Amino acid sequence: MSVISVKTKYHTPPHKNSETGKGCIAYLSDEKSHNESNVSPIRNLRKSSNCGDFKSVARKRFKEQARNSNANVELYSIVQSFDLEELNPENQDDVDKAQQIGVLTAKEILKKVGDREFCVFTQADGESHHLHNHIVILNCDRELNTIKHGLSWKRTLAPINDQVTGEQLQNAKQKAVQNRLKKSYDEVTALSTAKRKIKRQTENEKKKEYICDNVNDVLKIAKSQKEFVELLRERQIIIRRNAKEQEFNWLTKSGKYKSRLPFEYQGYKITSKKLINQNPEQILRKLYQNKQRFEDKQRQNAKSQKDKAIETKSNEEQVIKPREIKPQTQNKTPKLQKTANKQIKKQEETKISSKTSKNKIEERNVSAVHVRKSNISSLTDLELMVAINKRDVWRNKHCREANWQNNATYLQLQGKVIFLRTQLTAEIKAQQQAQQTIIATQEAERRIKKQEEGPGY
Repeated sequence: MSVISVKTKYHTPPHKNSETGKGCIAYLSDEKSHNESNVSPIRNLRKSSNCGDFKSVARKRFKEQARNSNANVELYSIVQSFDLEELNPENQDDVDKAQQIGVLTAKEILKKVGDREFCVFTQADGESHHLHNHIVILNCDRELNTIKHGLSWKRTLAPINDQVTGEQLQNAKQKAVQNRLKKSYDEVTALSTAKRKIKRQTENEKKKEYICDNVNDVLKIAKSQKEFVELLRERQIIIRRNAKEQEFNWLTKSGKYKSRLPFEYQGYKITSKKLINQNPEQILRKLYQNKQRFEDKQRQNAKSQKDKAIETKSNEEQVIKPREIKPQTQNKTPKLQKTANKQIKKQEETKISSKTSKNKIEERNVSAVHVRKSNISSLTDLELMVAINKRDVWRNKHCREANWQNNATYLQLQGKVIFLRTQLTAEIKAQQQAQQTIIATQEAERRIKKQEEGPGY
């Protein structure tokens, strides 16, 4: 026994274009799959009607109905869905069987309500990819006679659905699923309307509590919009979207945030405004705060790890190393070796003393350059890092405000960063020029020496 229900009555005049019979047929006959996959590469896996081109016939009938009849209902849309254990959407024979059941169901309905045009769309492009039929039946026949008292689910649709599916689904697994669904169906129909309403309300209250608890939990954990949606989907809570959208768009066409997020869990629908009294913008702010907290924790952990590493290093350095005992040579060196060693020492001393005062001046210049470098790295670089940090902190706090880039404090911080960068580049250039001049003087002195010494040396 598959599940069957009257989805919508399409009226004229409508509140929206999608609520008309024309809008319903256009929506169902669209070939683009809502959730494209191997199971449903296209929207309509099978399609059949009792009047050829159903779209053109329906449009003509709607025009005749608008001119010559007072009937408001243009058509009835019936949804007939199957469990995955009943019919597998990946099996083409099961898809044909679903189409056949839909056509037989439509014909049995016409025997009760009179001869009129119908069309059956077999699809599996929902999020769960269950096979289901959309059976569309026109309200007016060729003589513009309407279906009296509409289509009753309890009197008309449910008995026909039980009869057709019971005859067509004969597999042992299919029978087990039918018995299970029939049991729940009998429990619902056995209750009075008042008790049924109370039961539905209690179930909805439980579903509402489940959605509320899980949304609040995810709001504490999630750090981005994508993570928020995925964590809710893991808990079977879906953010509803339009048929044309692949994912829910948090912004309107004008670029503003939407007023609410529409949640759905097992058919129960509720908005974020009613559930937790928050709009999408407030939810995104919470997610951004979670991200900042997570990043701060990571920085603190990295700092503590660095501090530990420095402490361990300093402790290792403080450990006293054992004194190295040099081996003493017992044999004394002979007199000839001693004299040779004295001569080598004298030659080294003469070489060291032969260094000119000019070389000493060059060494002083080089040391001066090194001093300048150390000053730059300790002062200007540090000031620049502090200025950049201040600017980034301010920007992270106020980046969501309108026209934040023209704020006076931001411009002041940015100006300081630019000034320090230019100062640092100027100092580095000065160092480079000083080094080049030193190298040039050294080369010039070498050339002069060579000329003075002559070719003989």
